[in-house]
Amino acid sequence: MDEKTKQAVADAVGKTVDAAEDVVQRPGIQSLARLGFYSKGFLFVVIGGLALLLVFGIDGGQIADPTGALATVAETRYGRIFLIIFIVGAIGHGVWNTLRGAADVDNVGNRWQGIIKRVVAVGVGIFYIGLAISALEIIISASRGLGNSGQIEETFIAVLVAIPLGSVLLGLIGVGVMVAGANECYNGISGKFRENYKLWKISGVHLFVINVLGILSFSARAALLGIMGYFFISAAFYDPGGSVGLDAALLVLLQSGYGRALVFLAAIGLMGHGLLAFYEARYRRIC
Repeated sequence: MDEKTKQAVADAVGKTVDAAEDVVQRPGIQSLARLGFYSKGFLFVVIGGLALLLVFGIDGGQIADPTGALATVAETRYGRIFLIIFIVGAIGHGVWNTLRGAADVDNVGNRWQGIIKRVVAVGVGIFYIGLAISALEIIISASRGLGNSGQIEETFIAVLVAIPLGSVLLGLIGVGVMVAGANECYNGISGKFRENYKLWKISGVHLFVINVLGILSFSARAALLGIMGYFFISAAFYDPGGSVGLDAALLVLLQSGYGRALVFLAAIGLMGHGLLAFYEARYRRIC
């Protein structure tokens, strides 16, 4: 790449960052971002709640991934209304995370560690936009009396395995997921996750609750991400047809020697992550 091309790329990146910084400052985007945290919290509370119901043998309990949890919500009395609100919030969370990565809202910098964190933020944004699309498909399917298919992860794996070096890429994704899990554990136990909170606005019992929720939720997510990372590596080299999602990780815990106890802890952690998202909606630095 010659110097002229490098400069053109640098100028394009600079303009993109400037545009993202301008957009993320707008009040409408900030309000949408905060609604997004409520949607995220709602989702994790539902996933954890369904797992808890299963642990205690209550009707309706199940192991569910995000799409499965949304499908379950759709079957309730006001489920479609909840999903419509969720769609708006998920789009907001997706857009904000994409802007967060582009505009470096978290001030992680331009070194390789910072670039990775910013790329992950964009990936989270894409994930939530995809969830919004899935929720819309669930509403449409429910209106037409159709079932909901949950084959997204399997299709993703099949496509990757089929392309040249796809298995290697899938293995690298698995390693990345496991590293992300270790990072989640560190962030929770060390309290590093609070760096982007407006701590000067939090006091008393709320700060204590945030600390406890952080340790519980990030530790649970770290364990589940570790299992999911192993599934990605296994799918890359041993079992291309295997499941890799959150529901598969919870199922592994359920089928272990201390299954119900472990799923109980994971469910509490997931619900804690949802409650923590409600605090994020109020106290997290958005721009």
